[in-house]
Amino acid sequence: MHRFAFPATLALVALVGFPTHAADLVIRGARVLTMDPERPEAQAIAVTGERIVAVGSDAEIEVEIDADTKVFDLQGALVLPGFQDAHIHLIWSGTENLDIALWDAASKEDLSELILAGADTGEPWVRGVGWDLSAFPEQTLDAAFLDSLIPDRPAYFAAADGHSAWVNSAALELAGITADTPDPDGGRIERGADGAPQGLLREAAVALVGDLMPPYSTEQVAQGLADALDEARANGITSIIDPKAEDWMLEGYQAALDAGLLTVRVRAAVEVTSADEIDHAVAARARYNSDRLAVNAIKLFADGVIESQTAAMLEPYEGMDFAGDLLIPADEMARIVTRAEQEGLQVHIHAIGDAAVRAGLDAIAAARTVNGPMDLRHQLAHLEVIDPADIPRFAELGAIANFQPLWAYPDSYITELTEPVIGPERSEWLYPIGAVLAAGGRVVGGSDWSVSSMDPLDAIQIGVTRQDPDDTQGRVLTPQHRVTLEDMLKAYTVNAAYAGFREGETGMLRVGMLADIAVLDRDITMGLPTQIDDAIVVLTILGGEVVFQGLE
Repeated sequence: MHRFAFPATLALVALVGFPTHAADLVIRGARVLTMDPERPEAQAIAVTGERIVAVGSDAEIEVEIDADTKVFDLQGALVLPGFQDAHIHLIWSGTENLDIALWDAASKEDLSELILAGADTGEPWVRGVGWDLSAFPEQTLDAAFLDSLIPDRPAYFAAADGHSAWVNSAALELAGITADTPDPDGGRIERGADGAPQGLLREAAVALVGDLMPPYSTEQVAQGLADALDEARANGITSIIDPKAEDWMLEGYQAALDAGLLTVRVRAAVEVTSADEIDHAVAARARYNSDRLAVNAIKLFADGVIESQTAAMLEPYEGMDFAGDLLIPADEMARIVTRAEQEGLQVHIHAIGDAAVRAGLDAIAAARTVNGPMDLRHQLAHLEVIDPADIPRFAELGAIANFQPLWAYPDSYITELTEPVIGPERSEWLYPIGAVLAAGGRVVGGSDWSVSSMDPLDAIQIGVTRQDPDDTQGRVLTPQHRVTLEDMLKAYTVNAAYAGFREGETGMLRVGMLADIAVLDRDITMGLPTQIDDAIVVLTILGGEVVFQGLE
């Protein structure tokens, strides 16, 4: 989020006249937080090939240096294991962001300007992404407004959160959506008083139009991934979990890998909606099974989102007579998890509401009664509201709590679209990161990019402060759930490595492990918590290769 000039004191220097058998790369003069409990802190690291060969003091590392060693003398810097984003739609978002981008639109006038500026492509469809649910409640956006901008071609615009779509009349007609069209299972067509579709589609209903769009070109996929990788490198990210990788996305990752351009380690999940679809995930695992790109999980959507009341809650929404529905029935979810375990697949469950969280935990528990304990490290992602009774179950079941910490502050999504519809009692359990940790659960962090910023430092700061980074004197969201900086660093390093079955190779800086390293221009442990995201990444190393360098 922040980009500043790099201090002149951090410079690349060349040294000569040292012993043979030297390292290829040395970082010295820094504060090194290894995340290794056996040696938590050091001053220097030496790397040969892909791996770390020494961790210690500057004096200890000197023996690793000769005339050919690349030496980074980083006085004042903070060295960490490369950040690992445990929930990011890297290739999907990168590709989609090359469509018409509505992220900055705050008014209908903004929407009109952006859409009209980007619509003249000659393509049969007009499509885009990024309109904000808090800026445009459902009565604001309808097919008629979009028709006034795009009258002659089908148009489709995904919401910023990916759970709604705004379409025009041509798209509705092409999909055959009329007043007589029933809502699909797990989805909702927003309608007027006469039952006619208004142009907003929720959850599974999005696919009624989305599935009709032509596939992205290989050129757009390649460019989108290249852009996303640029951003990941600049943010110190060296490993990711892609929680919903479709076939075209896996093919795009593989193409980048074959070209030597895939500068993150990818673990990916394949979405399934029934136990019968697990064979597809098994086939994908067989096809994509390398160190740099591997399918090892399935993805389930247990519910939607609170903002559109599609999240599944244990009690009804405030002033309403419904509580949202599970997108997959509880008994089918249990069958899916059980079968996935039998195939050796991890399960990654989208669970926003407290009922969805409970259903996900119940499914893991049900699978355990059939299969016995298995080291598959199932994850529940997002976890916006957890019922207090379910918080100890994460530790009991060995389920990983995959939070998006950047969402845990009082922005308009919380104050306007969430708290009013769940009420004050449930709002005390919004993003309860601290409670899960206190109960012995394992927490990992992810961005859900492009829903929110990819920058781990933004999320780490909010996990610690639970405040708007632009209003550091403002309200703290549920301060009882704040966590320490160490907790957040673990979430983005050692814990995320564990979630991706990489803990033997990445996530800490230890001799013998892969040299995946992020360097910050300052020591974020020494300043105020509200200044964490003032730091910038100045060096990113993946397997001993410098993939990003912001040094002057």
